[in-house]
Amino acid sequence: MTHWRRVLWIVWAALLASLALYVALPRLAAPPAERWNAGEAAVANFVAALFALAAAVGTFSIRETLARRHLRSGALDPATPAGFARLRTALLLMWALCDGIGGIGLAIALLSGTPSQAVPYALGAAALLLLHRPHAAFFAPPR
Repeated sequence: MTHWRRVLWIVWAALLASLALYVALPRLAAPPAERWNAGEAAVANFVAALFALAAAVGTFSIRETLARRHLRSGALDPATPAGFARLRTALLLMWALCDGIGGIGLAIALLSGTPSQAVPYALGAAALLLLHRPHAAFFAPPR
């Protein structure tokens, strides 16, 4: 299982690095044929922020319902293959939602023609990824 723990760290680091790519890509892409006006950008950012907020809350929900609650109660033992598989699934789901937040920022930046729009989403996703990193508390045996 130490092999899988190493793989989880590699996947986590790759997703964290992809957020930098999400910030850089809009600067390299050709601007859209028609830029959004201020009203369109405000509405799109509001809707995108709602989706990003829902995804952020979803990461904590997944963390609690699929992992932490069961770890605290002793129902999930990360030392067993089944327990580790469940924990691995929870981590990958959380990280996918975090990466999705960065993807939302990338989409807004590309569609609006304003590359700086990706930055707040990437920073928020990076903060969530740091909170949900595969640290030792996830893999400690139940008490």
